[in-house]
Amino acid sequence: MATMRDIAEAVGVSMTTVSNVVHGNLDRVSPQTVARIREAIEQMHYVPNMSARALVSNSSRIIAYVDTHSPQETYAGNGFAGVLLSGLEGVVTDHGYFLMMRRGTDEAVLKLMLNNWNPDGVIFKDCVPLSLVQFVRKLGKPCVTINTYFDAPDLIQVRADDRRGGRIATEHLLALGHRQILFIGAVHRGFMNNDQRYLGHCDALRAAGIEPREENLITSLHPFGAERGIALGRCLAQQVRESRFTGICVSGDQYAAAVLAGLREGGVRVPEEVSVVGFDDADIARMCYPPLTTVRQDGIGKGRRAAEALFELIAGKSPDPADFTLPVELVVRQTTAEARA
Repeated sequence: MATMRDIAEAVGVSMTTVSNVVHGNLDRVSPQTVARIREAIEQMHYVPNMSARALVSNSSRIIAYVDTHSPQETYAGNGFAGVLLSGLEGVVTDHGYFLMMRRGTDEAVLKLMLNNWNPDGVIFKDCVPLSLVQFVRKLGKPCVTINTYFDAPDLIQVRADDRRGGRIATEHLLALGHRQILFIGAVHRGFMNNDQRYLGHCDALRAAGIEPREENLITSLHPFGAERGIALGRCLAQQVRESRFTGICVSGDQYAAAVLAGLREGGVRVPEEVSVVGFDDADIARMCYPPLTTVRQDGIGKGRRAAEALFELIAGKSPDPADFTLPVELVVRQTTAEARA
């Protein structure tokens, strides 16, 4: 394996000059020399020693991404989480950093991991405990969260306008004449974005003169599994036939797609007998049958905004925490229709 000394000898420059190019200090080296060194690096397959680089620069070049979803839930089963990660990873790579990811909910394990990695910054997603965020900040590490609603005015919290999303989904069903509406989501389980969507759902019901009913809230799909969602859909099919409800709001397209499959297996027609609205506008919303009416949020944009905010903090800047709530919009497809008489 080629070393920095090999590159210096091949180009005929000092190791300090090669080091400046490797570490991005290009204002100290002429453009012609930079080009020659980069050509030698490519030809000789030189790979910088990251441990040595970290010691010199006091930077690990690592961004830690901690997703506190249960490890039982796969990214393959949650397309939106993968989309968000793609947006985040693109920004991290563009900045010349490495993304290290960990999933889990054990706070002691996560603290040990963060100490061992020594990341330059940390991004938390979903039901992270505030104590873990405070731990990272006490270490002097910049920190950003995704999908949280902490009472922490100086913390960058990147999220969709979840409460408005829950409200417009329910308002859509109400406008179609639905009055008995279920809400399915990971409510009261630490997922603050789901809690906000449910609050928006309740806002819409109360504005229409309908008091939310506890029996119309279903939280049993967490942690999510396709078979569990399909089984719930089959169970709900019987309730549709008994006219217990005519509309369903689901806090996630992967949940909604599974419920749709179960309803269909149970012999219920969507939207003729029951209308369904999802949340996210993940790819599966367009691929399921019928194509899913849903609330769109920008997954790529959410991931990018979180990473961009973190790099601003790393650079010593102070982005306004109020600027990180992203818009949502209703996308009407073929799973909603007027309530049956």
